[in-house]
Amino acid sequence: MVRLTTCNNDFNAQVLKGALENEGIPSILNNEIMSGYLGTSGVDILVKEEDLEKAQKILSQIG
Repeated sequence: MVRLTTCNNDFNAQVLKGALENEGIPSILNNEIMSGYLGTSGVDILVKEEDLEKAQKILSQIG
């Protein structure tokens, strides 16, 4: 798994995760618990290396 991006909060990470899943790209949220409790660290979104390019295109369309 490779990092696609880091979101500032859990809500944004969940929205992006949903968008990726709608396109058939599985993803994992990393640091989700720490972000929710501490509010200091971002939530990393990880995808398979072979899905990275497609995931980056989706990310650019959302942003």
